[in-house]
Amino acid sequence: MILHFIKRDFLTHRLPWAILALGTLVSLKLFPSSHLLYLGLVYSYLLFAITPMSELTGAKWRSQHVMSRSYLLALPVERKKLFWLTQARALVFFLPLIALAYILPTFLPEAQRVYVNFVPKGASLGVYHVLVLLMVGWMLNSMISLPLGFERVWGYSNQRQRMMAYVLIIGAFLFELFLIILSCSETFFYASKPIFPLVVTGFVAFVRFYLARRSWLTSL
Repeated sequence: MILHFIKRDFLTHRLPWAILALGTLVSLKLFPSSHLLYLGLVYSYLLFAITPMSELTGAKWRSQHVMSRSYLLALPVERKKLFWLTQARALVFFLPLIALAYILPTFLPEAQRVYVNFVPKGASLGVYHVLVLLMVGWMLNSMISLPLGFERVWGYSNQRQRMMAYVLIIGAFLFELFLIILSCSETFFYASKPIFPLVVTGFVAFVRFYLARRSWLTSL
């Protein structure tokens, strides 16, 4: 079933995939030594990854472009398994971002400093590579849980309740992002204790995964 979904996702988004590939090739050909190019590609790959999330998870109310979540949950598949299928489908769209993050230390001095502190000399893998995956996992599940949270807010009849709920949802997201950035900051921790950002980011990613899973399993 997962292959069916991945194939369908690719066919549905084949134009964005083609544009992303073509834009990457043209950019690397024209501006191979520009640091701003690689930062621009990071934002482009991130936008590409999070844009189709609402289509993968479905919406409470079906629209012309987004499938109803009620239809997805009505499929003859256990909800827990369907959640994992959604995770796998979403991860496919994050693969270009993961690949770019892994090769960034080759081109960006900022990423090189992080890489040196997070990867033992002579090793091909280290804390840096695990951190990238944890950050992707956190972002992926944030993009799942945020729309589900907003849907619940729409059901509040009181404007003050809705406003407070929006503040809490967005505030929690920004606080998690702040913790991840702070834990990886050279000024604070990683130069002396590279395991610290791994623990902090892993904890934040796990909490967000748990919240996304709970929201998904209890959504209608």
